[in-house]
Amino acid sequence: MTHTLLLVDDERDSLEPMRLMLEDHYLVLTAMSGESALRVLEEKPVDVLIADQRMPGMTGVELLTRVKDWKPDIVRLVLTAFTDFDAMLKAINEGRVYRYIIKPWDVDDMRLTIRQALEWRDLLVAKGQLAADLHEAHRNLLQRTRELEAAQQTILRQEKLAAVGRFASEMVHEMTNYLQVVMMLNTQLAEMKQSELEQVKQIELQATTLAEVAASIRDFAQGVAMPFSRSQSDPIALVREVVHLCSHHPAFRHVRLEVVPAPELGLWRLDPRQLKHLLLNLFKNAARASSKGQAIEIGLAYEAGALVVRVIDHGAGVPPEHRARLFEPFFTTDERDGTGLGLPLCKQIAEAHGGRIDFEETPGGGATFVVRLP
Repeated sequence: MTHTLLLVDDERDSLEPMRLMLEDHYLVLTAMSGESALRVLEEKPVDVLIADQRMPGMTGVELLTRVKDWKPDIVRLVLTAFTDFDAMLKAINEGRVYRYIIKPWDVDDMRLTIRQALEWRDLLVAKGQLAADLHEAHRNLLQRTRELEAAQQTILRQEKLAAVGRFASEMVHEMTNYLQVVMMLNTQLAEMKQSELEQVKQIELQATTLAEVAASIRDFAQGVAMPFSRSQSDPIALVREVVHLCSHHPAFRHVRLEVVPAPELGLWRLDPRQLKHLLLNLFKNAARASSKGQAIEIGLAYEAGALVVRVIDHGAGVPPEHRARLFEPFFTTDERDGTGLGLPLCKQIAEAHGGRIDFEETPGGGATFVVRLP
């Protein structure tokens, strides 16, 4: 008994013969009114509902109309006399009734009609299941496609990092050779020209900074964790040192670096070498975005237990469609002078200190990068 029928008729003499005829092939439930049929449907699953049209209180079509809206998967048949033929055609055309059976009904015709109704229902159920399976398969396919695309992007980034890492290693090796010569000559020059000691120190500072930058690029490109060496450092002094360093750099000839006066911040446990590298990257980034004569403002503050450094430029700003990718490795809007590694490196340095870096729009136009270090 794979299907369940519900027979509804207010006359027992008509209901019982139907039940006896069908119960050898189906699980048969009965009800003697529309209201009692609805109560049965609340408790039992039903495949086919056969209702007599002429019943007191609720007609067969009225019952089947309610069932259509409530349980549309149930196949609905109505028993009717010839005098109700026009009403039955209307009910069928409006989809409230699958088919009508003329009373007095014929046994073979009744069995054939029920069998066809069940075949039609099973076909609809199978079609619905197939549609659900196809939808689930499509959803899984989309998910797998997204996963494969993400994996492909990861592989491409790793390949880029590997290529940059190899290049960076070779570059650092060559640069180190030249830097060693510069430092050696610097020592000799310092001994010979005491009056030019300040210029000599600047040569040494530039060379040392260049070596540190090269090493950081190499480590970042190869995915090596940056070595950190924290010490008690004065952040204001570090900022002023980097500003002084930039005064000799060609990238800053057309702009002004202005340190906004800040209250005494005391000493902080920082890696001064890495923090100077972060500041240098942010200053250069701001200089590239600034026009001739514009100022780049550097502000320091103590806010909510954190050291906050703001680097503010008044250039063209960052288009909204690029902001989500600012800290993504190799993403750059400056194909001529940008590598796409500066801001990701700043993010890595800030996070290694337990902090973060954020982007904000500068009021009136431009970009502001905010570094917060606990």
